[in-house]
Amino acid sequence: MLRLWASLLLVCAAQASPFYSDDRSNSISSADNEISSSESYSNSYGSDSISDTEFVPLEQQGRHDAAAAAVAATTQGVEQKPFTVDAITTDVNSPNPAVFFQQSFPFFGNEFFNSFGGFGFGNSQEPWWKGPNVCTEKEESDGATTETDGDEAVDSFGQERDGAGNVVRSPLFGQFHFSVNSCAEKPNKHVCTKIVNQNGKKKMVTMTRQCCYGYGRPRNADFTVPCEKIEIKDIAATAADMGAQQFIESAKSAGELGNMLSNSQGKKLTLFVPNDAAFQEYRSQHQQENNVDDSKGEGSQMSSIFKLHSVQGEVELEDVPNEKLLQSELTGQKIRINTYQLPPALGLEPYRYAANCVPIVQHDKLSEQALVHTLNGVLKPLTKNVMDLIRERADMSIMRTVLEKTNISALLEGDKPVTIFVPTDAAFDKLEPHLRRALKEGRGCASNILKNHILDLTFCSLATLPGAKTTTYNLLGEPLLLNRTKQVANQTEPSAIYINNAAKILDADIMGTNGVLHVIDTILPTDSALPMTTLLSQKNITIFKRLLEASGLDYQFDDMDNVTVFAPTDKALQHSEWARKLAEEPESLKDNKDLAEFLNYHVIKPMIKTCDLSESLLPTVAGSNVRLNLYSTHALFSDVMNRATVNCARLVHFDDESCGSVLHQLDRPLTAPKNNLLQSLEANPNYSKFLELVRKANLTHLLANESDSFTLLVPKNDVFEEFSESTETKPAQSQAELEAQVKTHIVNDVVCCAGIIPTNWPFVRSIESISGQHLRITRDRRPKIENAGVTKCDLIATNGILHEINDIIVPRSPPAQQHRPRPHIYQPPRGDFDVFF
Repeated sequence: MLRLWASLLLVCAAQASPFYSDDRSNSISSADNEISSSESYSNSYGSDSISDTEFVPLEQQGRHDAAAAAVAATTQGVEQKPFTVDAITTDVNSPNPAVFFQQSFPFFGNEFFNSFGGFGFGNSQEPWWKGPNVCTEKEESDGATTETDGDEAVDSFGQERDGAGNVVRSPLFGQFHFSVNSCAEKPNKHVCTKIVNQNGKKKMVTMTRQCCYGYGRPRNADFTVPCEKIEIKDIAATAADMGAQQFIESAKSAGELGNMLSNSQGKKLTLFVPNDAAFQEYRSQHQQENNVDDSKGEGSQMSSIFKLHSVQGEVELEDVPNEKLLQSELTGQKIRINTYQLPPALGLEPYRYAANCVPIVQHDKLSEQALVHTLNGVLKPLTKNVMDLIRERADMSIMRTVLEKTNISALLEGDKPVTIFVPTDAAFDKLEPHLRRALKEGRGCASNILKNHILDLTFCSLATLPGAKTTTYNLLGEPLLLNRTKQVANQTEPSAIYINNAAKILDADIMGTNGVLHVIDTILPTDSALPMTTLLSQKNITIFKRLLEASGLDYQFDDMDNVTVFAPTDKALQHSEWARKLAEEPESLKDNKDLAEFLNYHVIKPMIKTCDLSESLLPTVAGSNVRLNLYSTHALFSDVMNRATVNCARLVHFDDESCGSVLHQLDRPLTAPKNNLLQSLEANPNYSKFLELVRKANLTHLLANESDSFTLLVPKNDVFEEFSESTETKPAQSQAELEAQVKTHIVNDVVCCAGIIPTNWPFVRSIESISGQHLRITRDRRPKIENAGVTKCDLIATNGILHEINDIIVPRSPPAQQHRPRPHIYQPPRGDFDVFF
């Protein structure tokens, strides 16, 4: 049990850490095939600490092996991130499962579990890295010593030394020693890293085992398949075997291949070689555009193309982190490498690689002169950043203007990698007018809509698979779902890619120096950036929106910031006087002051979501207050508030965000009250008998008090008449009894009908009148308070609400007087005030 709790605590701590909260990984499943792309990455080929349904670029992998040094020597511009090791486990469903276990604590040695091979620990078959033809390299790095008083320091053995290196004292007890081991298996490498922390001194030892030169293993081979002799051919034969012969022949005929090999000063090169189909297509296009013959194209104008595809040193793609920039042999030109991980369940290669978003088809093929990767296209020199690419396109003029007005253009001109899905000018014409206006003017949350189109990583179309769903996350932290359609028979063009099932990518993988641009045909809206009127349309609040437009307040509502809008549903407004005028006299609503007051009464400041609601009076934009109340509809958990009302109108849908605002929907419109409770009684002749009782009891001041809130339960006049006919005349009672009778109908709280729910024993609810009487409340056909049914609910006053009831609530006697005769009831007669009992 202790281990279980410790594990749970570790999991919770890990999920609360920045490494988890900031991880915007993307995922693919093989059934629904979900792919994703992010900045996090796997630590190994055969084992990783990320779920096998996670697809993430290998960006922070920190591969500590000998080849990394060669890569570092030929690359620039990418900050190397530290290698961090958490508990790395093996994915047994991967194509090459690693069946070994690496310890997390030093008291289990490397051979501990392997020594139990016959008993289920480890495996009786030796892995390839323990077999023949394996070369081992060891790299050790020491951390800084821990500072102590004066010039003394603690060495790696826990001994305290002075500035001259002499041992001052050796600790006899209290030494701290902790180590973490992790191993990563790749097709031709097995890399183990051990991090030791002894008394604050950190040391890292990296052991790399790989097939020696001239030996190799088939990709996706079983872990027991040893390193075997491979045939290494010259560069021309190797390229021919990989279907990329024409590029090498052209480089030879132009003299560029010999120059590149001689300039390598005996070191190996890495060549990114376009396959024959891609290179032939490029040459045809190049000759047509420049009107030159083959010899000139190969001799002079294509010289830079050959250099662009060459990199000094052997660069194995397994050792290149995502977003790495490799310096090519062409001055000022770099190759951006992107890596996308696929889950093993797809049965494909575990990683997909791209160079400047050109798919890498085959990789890491060794020849006598160079390491060869083949491309499904030709790399082109990059001289413009992503924003420059947008500026030079005539069909993106609106997007260019909006980006510059919101200053988001600066994000697209920096050095950090970006991806932007750019809508054409024609896409803006599809927008609803209010949204189009907000975007073009760069107002409100136009920047949020733009950020919905931008990723802080390089997302190539290669990251999507036909029939798969790919998820990535934009600058708002919101997901974008990309779906590449399945290819049909005899289809030669790439299958279409859709974003959020709304926008289609018209032109993909337009590379800039700092990222990639994709052209789309539709703008991708996000609820958090929509103008209020656009959000009303999306939520089918059409009558309220049309009233805004008819009054001329629609743009004013769109420009509001930090507000809460309580909008009545169409059902709530369809029979209202405003809806009638909208249908019959729309011209009368233009600049109508009463309509403006009605609409503004539905808006409050600030923006309040339901999780922040509390019982209170809030001022509206119209000036008057609205009353917020919270109720519980749980019979058992009466303290759990799950129903909210505004002036007793119930919230039926809530928390729809627009640009700087939030929308809640109501089941009836709001009307600002003009009278207090006393004035409401005086204004309705049907309440005259109850009003007489109030005056007789000297309680008029209470119902006129604007600083308090009450619920007033009012029987109509006919209720008193029916009651008088069923009773005999009795002597008059005291003033105190009369006052108690009236106070039984007054509750010092606002109890809307929406807060009265059906209840049964033992879950009986009650409200307390100001006379101290506890009145049971429930609901069957209608709300019921004690013995009276509510015939008309929620008549709003400035200091509370009024319910019309169909009976007189009789005060209950104290327990000691329960067997006395029925108490006298004060009620006004048809004429003068009399007492009946």
